[in-house]
This record gives sequence, C-alpha cells and structure tokens, in this order.
Amino acid sequence: MKRSDFEKYLGKKVQITLFDNEIIQGELHKTGEEQFKNEPNLYLPQKRYFLINPQSCLFRCSHVKKLKREI
Repeated sequence: MKRSDFEKYLGKKVQITLFDNEIIQGELHKTGEEQFKNEPNLYLPQKRYFLINPQSCLFRCSHVKKLKREI
C-alpha cells in the first residue's frame, strides 16, 4: 500500500490485515508523533506505524495487505 494513501487513515479506527494474515484493529498512529514523546519505542523509530486501543506491534505500510476503516 502506498504511504500517501495509508496516511490518510492516521488517527482513525481501522482494521488491518498484515502480510502474515494477522488481523489487528484499533486507532492508527505513526511513530514520531508528539503525543508519544515520552515512549521511546513509539517515538524514535522512523516510518513505522502502530495501533492503539488496544496497542499493537510496530509495522511498515509495506506489511499491510488490506486496510478497512471502521465506524
């Protein structure tokens, strides 16, 4: 998935299917966001994404097979 298309969903609730067919759900965020400044694992890596509520692993946009916005 292209990064420009993927980043349109930042801050929104999504359902993501990763390359290994694992399905994760939550609110999409990017590493380096100011609100995660006190958490080095979520602030320092570059060009990585993760979900909160519940929190998921870090992944790249190239690891995403499918993305669906949840209401």
